[in-house]
Amino acid sequence: MSQHPDWVISNARRRAESIMNEGKAKYYQYAVEWLMMARMAYQQVGRQQEWQRYYGELLQQHARKRKLINLLQALKHP
Repeated sequence: MSQHPDWVISNARRRAESIMNEGKAKYYQYAVEWLMMARMAYQQVGRQQEWQRYYGELLQQHARKRKLINLLQALKHP
């Protein structure tokens, strides 16, 4: 992660978005784990505001997926 944070961000986001966008509810926990990695990479390179913007977009986009929203709430605070 420290060597290639941008790769971690794009890879983790891609994997998480694939799960979330396809509505694979039984895999939402894995999506959140990928997003945790992305969040750590954003923080490592000082792009917390970009993370917050992305996080807000996820909450809006998936607002009807209650199970996912509950899991995403765990990402609110590091």
